[in-house]
Amino acid sequence: MLVLRFGAQHYCFRDPACSAGRVAVRGGQESVVRASGGDKGQLEMARTGTDVVRRRRGMMTEHLAGLFASKPAVREPFELGFAAMNACRWDDAIVHLKKAAAATKGLKRVALLNLIGVCHYTEGRLSDALRDFEESAKLAEKFGDKRGKARAFGNIGLIHRDGGDLDRALSYLEEALAIARATHHQWAVAIHLGYAGSIYHDKGELPKALEYYSEALTISREIGDQWVVASSLGNLGSIYHDRGELDKALQHHEQALAISRDNGDLWGVASSLGNIGSIYRDKGRLAEALMFDSRALKVAHTLGHLLGAATDLGNIGLILTDRSEHEQAVPKLAEALITLTNMGVANGPRQTLTGLAGCEDKLGRRRLVELLERTGKDDGVIADVLDRVDQTRQRRPERKGSVRVRRSKARQ
Repeated sequence: MLVLRFGAQHYCFRDPACSAGRVAVRGGQESVVRASGGDKGQLEMARTGTDVVRRRRGMMTEHLAGLFASKPAVREPFELGFAAMNACRWDDAIVHLKKAAAATKGLKRVALLNLIGVCHYTEGRLSDALRDFEESAKLAEKFGDKRGKARAFGNIGLIHRDGGDLDRALSYLEEALAIARATHHQWAVAIHLGYAGSIYHDKGELPKALEYYSEALTISREIGDQWVVASSLGNLGSIYHDRGELDKALQHHEQALAISRDNGDLWGVASSLGNIGSIYRDKGRLAEALMFDSRALKVAHTLGHLLGAATDLGNIGLILTDRSEHEQAVPKLAEALITLTNMGVANGPRQTLTGLAGCEDKLGRRRLVELLERTGKDDGVIADVLDRVDQTRQRRPERKGSVRVRRSKARQ
């Protein structure tokens, strides 16, 4: 069974004091974390033989560094850009934030580049986001902005995770965690524990991941940050899921969902809905799985979160194949495949391709082509999809059992 998984880490983490229009100040510096949907590497589950594709909540950390108190030439476009971010109008936000960045240098430019990177990432423009975060990190190093450097390194690590380079991702995330510990910034410590824990999770080092997730939960409860509590609960739920403890996993994800709803955190809601759908799929309760993944997709569209929506769509397509509704599955799997491939993420394309190959097994090539043509894609795109399906057939072993997709999270 193939699983496109949203892990526990797909939240937009904000301080409990934050609302859509304002930011919390922590230790003299404003900080916000916004979910990004980072796809994750693959964890082969030897216990069940399940092929898992993880997508945990990969949270992009925002760095504000006094922008609300800056001079009008910087503050006014920044406030317009930040309001656009809160309204999920990412293109508008980028325009305003770039205007603010052009009017300043130093620490405030570190923060503005970080915010522009968050917008690019959420839109699925990963290479642009990486460039923004790398420039932010260089300036932070130059000006001695340790917290700005930690934010940038954490976000860079998440992008490398999306690309499948887990070792490189881990080096950035562990350094970000070390900076957070050295500056005694417990909120950032909890966030980066979740980030780094998710890499160990993807590597299959479940005891190490559990250690990091548990410490993140403890710290977040001590400081009263419900956003990070929800993420940590979701991360732990994904561990239990991988261990086959489905009821315990479901309990954790339901707790995370309730906290996210109480705090108005749509990013967390989307991630938890997807994780719950994955568990119901493993339980064989496909109607409920489809319902939860469909709800997650709706929220992802509301947020304008391209990677999240593509993962949800792929999961829905795979559930439909489980239900033998292959004609309905084809357009969803194809759309998810095209988006994930264009984004250049390591996780997801293989699962959607296997799903499409399974649909062809049932429907035949001619019908598959007809269904792809109905999507309105041009001939070149359709030819590319079919070529990728053929390549998948050449690589895959004789099929045993069903194809399954699990949502895991961009889990912190």
